Amino acid sequence: MIAFTESRQEFLKKSRLKCEVFSKMRADRISLNGKSDPIICQYAEDYLRKHKRPHIKNAVSNKVRELGRLLIPLQDIYKINSMLEVLKPEHFDKVVSASRIISGYNEAKRSFKAPSLALHMKTILLAVCSSAKTLMLKKHPILGITDYDIALKNVKGFRELVDANWKFEMSSLALKDLNEKQSINPQKLPVTQDIILFRNYTQEIAETCVKELETNSENLTSFKKLTEAALALTIILNRKRIGDVQYTQLESYNRISTSTNQEECLSSLNECERELSKHFKRITTVGKGSRSVPILFSKNVQKYIETLLSVRRKTTFVPHENPFLFALTGSSTKWVDGSAVLRRYAVKCGAKNPGTLTSSRLRKQIATVLQILNLNDTEMEQVATFMGHTKKTHEQFYRMPQDVFQTAKIAKLLLMMERGVGSQNQGKTLDEINVELESWNGKSLEDPGSESEDHDLEEKSAHDEPKEEDERIRLDMPTMSVTSVNVTQTNKHKAQTMSDDSPLKKKKISKEKPKKEKCRGTWNDKQKSIMLNYFKNHIKNKISPKKAECLKLQQENFDLFMNKTWVQIKVYIYNTYKNK
Repeated sequence: MIAFTESRQEFLKKSRLKCEVFSKMRADRISLNGKSDPIICQYAEDYLRKHKRPHIKNAVSNKVRELGRLLIPLQDIYKINSMLEVLKPEHFDKVVSASRIISGYNEAKRSFKAPSLALHMKTILLAVCSSAKTLMLKKHPILGITDYDIALKNVKGFRELVDANWKFEMSSLALKDLNEKQSINPQKLPVTQDIILFRNYTQEIAETCVKELETNSENLTSFKKLTEAALALTIILNRKRIGDVQYTQLESYNRISTSTNQEECLSSLNECERELSKHFKRITTVGKGSRSVPILFSKNVQKYIETLLSVRRKTTFVPHENPFLFALTGSSTKWVDGSAVLRRYAVKCGAKNPGTLTSSRLRKQIATVLQILNLNDTEMEQVATFMGHTKKTHEQFYRMPQDVFQTAKIAKLLLMMERGVGSQNQGKTLDEINVELESWNGKSLEDPGSESEDHDLEEKSAHDEPKEEDERIRLDMPTMSVTSVNVTQTNKHKAQTMSDDSPLKKKKISKEKPKKEKCRGTWNDKQKSIMLNYFKNHIKNKISPKKAECLKLQQENFDLFMNKTWVQIKVYIYNTYKNK
């Protein structure tokens, strides 16, 4: 530790930095710059005081090192040796140049090696100004200045310049560069096969270690491996942030649930859900932002943890004062590093893409799968709460990859606009619209005779002309059939026209209009009764029946519905629940 003046030594004695942060930092020029600067020390102390979780010491160390790195080019190029000298308006451009150096700015390409550092450096500098202002207002002797008014004026001017001009000098370019790099290199999500390999490999290790510890409880290697395996299996099941799991306290795990109305809640569940509630143990721990985060433990993981706790009571592998469930052996204050465990096991299990088996990407994967399910807002809120974030965060940061979404969903919209059939899907969402690829990819033009029975049925329905009122309602239906029958009919007509070799015949055929068979008429009581009974659940839930369901009804009651189309059946059911 560098020799401080007497006032600086007194400052450090009252501070938590010396024991909790500085003693664990790497000894180099960067950390020396941070440790020896009073304003950086005050900033680090402020940051340490306002956070509670144990890992914050690492974050404080990183902040100190970032400011220490910033001072190196300022010292070497501009002979500015302390943060007190830095915080002057006339040195703003020099700070910008130094920030560009440490974030790897390329003038020719206008890009950064570390764009995120360039972005958050503004936040750090503003916080440093606040810490410096605190010391100056208190007239703390650690600064070693006499005219505090001039120093305060300098800090205020520098802060205003950073607040107003950092976006022009750094932030805007850095954000654009970061977004461009993310779009060029889309993030891969873990595949199911890799997750299964990881889980099976980890479970095998855990089972082996349990057997070894039952035979010899003094086996330290098996104890370490079982701790890592239990942690990895908990993360892979819950899809939690690694910190939410690895900081779990032993007290939280052993705490007996005292929630009320358990019986009433259980009675509302179905049989499968009741069995699952018996199979899993649920605890709550404190997560990011001091948010309460639930964690589930399967029967197997509960068995592994019970073995670990039993060995901890019998041995001295983990000091009794260590409060963590996944405690690091030989330490009274540390925990097992979940990130390192996931990385190591991902490689050893033989996964094809071990780099995708991270906590963040596992969380993105579950959000992607959830988009396939039709969850309502309440269910989505429950999932987001379990994952330890808000519903807005869930939708913004853990959603389906844009390449899949744009290819699979937006393409439908573009195809409809290209063919001019957008009005036929009025009132529908993207999920409710489908396109039949044969109608779009040109197959029907090349081989009109190869179409399936399903297309023939659509052609028949295209000839049908419902009542004028039905036609109007059909366009307004929010869950209308996903296929446009008029497009198929038009393509078939074009195919017949193009297949004729005679130019004269082509001209004649193209002018002819296909005759439409009219299927108008009222519904009799028996037809109505059968439809209302058959689609009673659809009417109750206000869901329009699908084409296949309407055709199935026709096939089962062919004599009654032989003169009706599936579209007319669909429209009748829609009108029934719409007019209720």
